[in-house]
Amino acid sequence: MAPVKRYAVRAGAVLAALVLLAGGVAWFGGGYDRWRSARLVTDACDGVLPADEVRAVLGDRRLKAGKDTSEGSLDDTTTSLRVNCGIARGADPHDGAHPGEATMTVTVNGVPTLDREDRRYESLYPPVRSTLPPAPLGQGWSGVFAMGHSSGEARATTSVLLDCSPGRGDLLVTVAVEGKKYLDDSPLDNPERRTAFARVATATAANASRRWNCDADLGEPPATVPLPVNEDEYVAPADAEGACSGVTARGRTVDRVWESGSGAAPIEECVLGDAKGTASRLTALYGPYAEGARHDAAEHTGKPHPSESGQRSGVLDEGDYWTSAECPGDGGPALFGLTGGHDDETQETGADRAYALSVLKTFAERSAAAHGCAAPAAPTATTAP
Repeated sequence: MAPVKRYAVRAGAVLAALVLLAGGVAWFGGGYDRWRSARLVTDACDGVLPADEVRAVLGDRRLKAGKDTSEGSLDDTTTSLRVNCGIARGADPHDGAHPGEATMTVTVNGVPTLDREDRRYESLYPPVRSTLPPAPLGQGWSGVFAMGHSSGEARATTSVLLDCSPGRGDLLVTVAVEGKKYLDDSPLDNPERRTAFARVATATAANASRRWNCDADLGEPPATVPLPVNEDEYVAPADAEGACSGVTARGRTVDRVWESGSGAAPIEECVLGDAKGTASRLTALYGPYAEGARHDAAEHTGKPHPSESGQRSGVLDEGDYWTSAECPGDGGPALFGLTGGHDDETQETGADRAYALSVLKTFAERSAAAHGCAAPAAPTATTAP
């Protein structure tokens, strides 16, 4: 029986070796990359990043963590919550789905900012950069999706604002992704790509709500994300149905508009222009974006935004018209502004001023009503004292 036992032992050893070899092939053929990337993602940003959604955008290979910082909390009465993290992907020509370099930056902010004096010379919240109006995220979320192309790179920014339970402030989640080769290999006008980007932000927001006891009402995982407005997607003012609804034309000076769509969003924009291009921009800012605009204005001019002293409308030093409206919650008044449309070489006429005040009034009243805010102050040409 000894030979039979030896054969059995040898067969078992061979089988075990094959099992180990198969495991090794799986481990080094992708299993290790998946394990490492999942570990890297779940360790970042106080554990609120969704591993599957992040890997859907960046893949599993060549990932590395960036700077990770965390301070404050929603319970802190002096220091606002601010969490930052970043994940980068190196170029990998063998990865057909994710071949180029890319970076993802994620920020979670408590709103409003309590320690504004400590944050001088910096913006309170990450910007949403978009040449033309961003798209409302929809599907139960208060947020926007913006995108742009620059120097051969594609950039997408998704912001989600959560309305936390009373007494806890709010949460703003911002996810910005920049990558090479998306323009050729997976363009941002691909609905699947946009949806993958947006799902990182919405899933992070859901995790952040649980992590910091925000208890916000959450939307659904995005099934699709609207495409932000492009240069060729203008309409005549009379045909506007979104943010530009009700705004009137002005001869050939303003005979086309670009608008963000209808839907709950902390940023709304209506861009006015003609055949030569865009000329001026109407903007509605709510919650953190209105707060951030007031802060940035003070940093830029060295004096408080006029609304800080009780003024409700007027003209800023740069010549931009603005007005405000009181809104529910403790996020401060909403701000509405008209920028552009004037320069140092052209004297503004009375007709120019009347048109500017008229379109700002129409834009602000429509937006404020849609957000459940009080009627905005009538726009005026009063400068701050």
